[in-house]
Amino acid sequence: MNKKWLSRAARAAIAARRGGVCVALAACVAACGGAQEPPREQFADPLLADPPDGSDAATSKGTSTSALDRGVAYIKNEKYEEAKQHLLRAIEHEPSSAEAHYYLGLAREKTNDRAGAEASYKKALASDPKLEAAALNLAALYLDEPPRPDEAIAVLSKALEQAPGRSALHQNLGYAYGLKRDVASASKHYEAALKAEDTAATRFAYGAMLFEAKELDRAAAELKKALAATGDDVATIATIGRMLGPAKAYADCVAAFDRAIKLKPEAEFHVRRGTCRHELGDEPGARADFQAAIKVDPRFAAAHYYLGLSFLAERKPQSALAALTEAGKHGGDTEIGKRARARVKELSVRVK
Repeated sequence: MNKKWLSRAARAAIAARRGGVCVALAACVAACGGAQEPPREQFADPLLADPPDGSDAATSKGTSTSALDRGVAYIKNEKYEEAKQHLLRAIEHEPSSAEAHYYLGLAREKTNDRAGAEASYKKALASDPKLEAAALNLAALYLDEPPRPDEAIAVLSKALEQAPGRSALHQNLGYAYGLKRDVASASKHYEAALKAEDTAATRFAYGAMLFEAKELDRAAAELKKALAATGDDVATIATIGRMLGPAKAYADCVAAFDRAIKLKPEAEFHVRRGTCRHELGDEPGARADFQAAIKVDPRFAAAHYYLGLSFLAERKPQSALAALTEAGKHGGDTEIGKRARARVKELSVRVK
């Protein structure tokens, strides 16, 4: 299992539920992107340009309110540089406005000013410790690469004191503790998150954490539940299947790739289902999958390699030699290519 890939998959399932907005588990291939906007009772009308001079109210409070609304409107229209100008004006007139600091942090994060975003979220929380959106976004910054889990845990734990039982806070705490390899604490928070809101995203995050911790039986149990609750998102289904195989839940691995192949018959999916069928003792089914993968992509080295191994298991050395030769040719300098050529060298001696 590619460690870097798994880390990205697990991060995708953080809650990435930042800013109080629930983001469903997207393909589990990339982390959910960027900070989110918290619910707000009413956004100002969309603005595409600065208002005419003198349009703000004359009072300090009026100026602050109007500038904040305009900043939020620009954020809603993804005009983050313009938003920052108005939000800075709002903060100038009302330095303790947690909402203005929060939205400035959001605009800064959207323009890749991570240090500025961090500072703004901290100021928002200093003004209003109950502003969960700021806590979630600040912690999410700490959980991005390179991760700073201790700082994330401190922020999220304080937020949890203000809002006990909140699923998003528990889920991100579970992820943070998982980064520290503290499986007991991570499990405690994932269980609390599931008690508050049982979702496929949380089940996946929990299962991925357990998988990385090599608690394979527990991981498989959570991943199976995540699979059952997942719709027709082929990338999510395949990602779960890729972990169920190494977790030795072979029948569930086959079931996952049955669904994935029905949605999108990729060569890799056939090979992975084939390897799980092999582990279940279904060699004819495994070989059929490897052959189907080759039909989808004749240059897919892994399909030729595993087909060769399948022929070896059936004591058909000539067929195995042909398949492994193809694997070596298409595999190049990859691990599969090197293994295939080593097998060809061994078999060539035996066949002669």
